[in-house]
Amino acid sequence: MTSQWSLLDDAQEWSDFSQVSAQEPHQWTSSVVFEGMHCTACAINIEEALLSVPGVKSAQISAASHRGRVVWSADQTQPSQWMKAVAQLGYRTVPANDALANEVRRADARKMLWRWGVAGLCMMQVMMYATPVYLSEPQDIAPDMVQLLRWASWVLSLPVLFFSCMPFFKTAWLDLKQRKISMDLPVAIGMGMTFVVSTLGTFEPQGPFGAEVYFDSFTMFVFFLLTGRWLELRLRDKTAGALEAVMNRLPDAVQRKSLNGLWELTTLRHLRVQDVIQVKPGEAFAADARIVLGETQVDEALLTGESKPLPRSEGECVLAGSLNLTGTVEVQVVSLGKQTRFGQMVALMESAAVSKPTMALLADRVAKPFLWGVLFVAAMAAAWGWQYSPAHALMVAVSVLIVTCPCALSLATPAAMLSAAGALARAGVMLRSLQALQTLAQVDTVIFDKTGTLTQEDFSPL
Repeated sequence: MTSQWSLLDDAQEWSDFSQVSAQEPHQWTSSVVFEGMHCTACAINIEEALLSVPGVKSAQISAASHRGRVVWSADQTQPSQWMKAVAQLGYRTVPANDALANEVRRADARKMLWRWGVAGLCMMQVMMYATPVYLSEPQDIAPDMVQLLRWASWVLSLPVLFFSCMPFFKTAWLDLKQRKISMDLPVAIGMGMTFVVSTLGTFEPQGPFGAEVYFDSFTMFVFFLLTGRWLELRLRDKTAGALEAVMNRLPDAVQRKSLNGLWELTTLRHLRVQDVIQVKPGEAFAADARIVLGETQVDEALLTGESKPLPRSEGECVLAGSLNLTGTVEVQVVSLGKQTRFGQMVALMESAAVSKPTMALLADRVAKPFLWGVLFVAAMAAAWGWQYSPAHALMVAVSVLIVTCPCALSLATPAAMLSAAGALARAGVMLRSLQALQTLAQVDTVIFDKTGTLTQEDFSPL
C-alpha cells in the first residue's frame, strides 16, 4: 500500500506541498487534503492515526474543509508512512492544491450523485408499493398481494443496500477494525438493523420480529442522508473553489529559455532562480522576477491592494501571482515558491483553512463522547424493550441511532465559517484565521487604510 505514495518520498516532490521549518531543518509542515471525511469524529480519528506514526509531531484537521496540516520530521518518517496510516482508516490523502485533488473531488461528486439517484428512484418505487397497504383496510388487499408488494420492496431495496449504502458500511467496518468511532458507525448499524428486521418480516412473518417491514423508511432514510451529504459536498466544493482559485493562481507550466536560446515548456517544479521565462498577456507571473525584455502593465490588486494597473518595464520587478495585462515580457526569476509574497499569502490561507475557532474546538471535545453515548442509549433502549417486543425494541434502537446523522454541532459551525471565508475570498478579502470571524462580532470600530482601494483614487477639492 505504501508504494502508491512512494513517489512523494522524494524531497523535491514533498517540497511542493510542504514547508521546511526555519528553526529545525529536518522538520516539515505539509498541507494535504483528506477525502472521505463526513464528521468531526472522522477528523479526530485521522489526527490520532497521524500522531501514532513515529516522527509526526502534530496534526490539525478541519472537518469542514477536509484540509489538514501535518508537522513531521524527515529524519524519522516519510510522507508515504503517515499517508498509509490514514489509508488504513479508509481515507485518502492528496497533496493540497494538486490537480489530483480536484480530480478526486469531481470523481467523488459523480459517485455521490449516482448513489443519490439510485436511492431516490428506489425510494419512490418502494413508497408506491407501500402506500396501498397504508391506506387500505385490513381485508381490502389479499394476503398474497400484500406479500407480493413486500417481495417487490425487498428486491428494490437491494440496490440501495449494496450500492447507495456502501460508503457507510465501508467506513463503519474500518472503524470497527481500528476500534474507533465516527458518524458512519451508528448510521450503518441503524441501516443494517432496519433492513434485517424488514427482511425477516418478509420471509418469516410469523417469526419473533413480526410481519412489519420498513423498506420505505430504509430507502427514504438513505435518500435523505445522501441528500444532506450531497448538499454538504456542494457547499464544500463551492467554498474550496473560491479559496483554490486564489491558491492555484500560478500557471502549471511556463516557457523557459534553454541554454541554446530556444523556448521549452517546463513545470514550476523544475524552475530555478536565474531562469528566464516568457509571460504573455493574460498569464500570471509564476515567480518574483525582474523584467529583462519588454514592458507591460500588471495587476497587483490581490497582493498589494492597488486598484489600478501598474506599468512595468525593463529592470523593474514583478510579483508572483500578479497578472500580466498588456505585453509579452521576458523575466528573470528572483525567488520561487514559499519565498515569494504570493507563497506566503497562500501559506496563511492554508493555515486559515485548517484553523479551528473556539466553537469548533468545543465540537471536537464532545463529538466522540456524543457518538459513544448514542450507542449506549440505543443499546439500553433495545435491551429494555426486548422483553415486550423484539421488533419494537430494535426500531426504538434504530430511532436513537439515526439521531447522530445531522451531526449539527460538529459540522454546522465550521461549515458556516468556511463558507464565509469562501465568500470573502471571492470578494478579495483574505483571512489569516477563522477565529477572526467569531471575534468580529465583538468589534465596534474598524479603521481602514490604503486610499484607492476602499475609497476613490481621484483627489478633488472640498
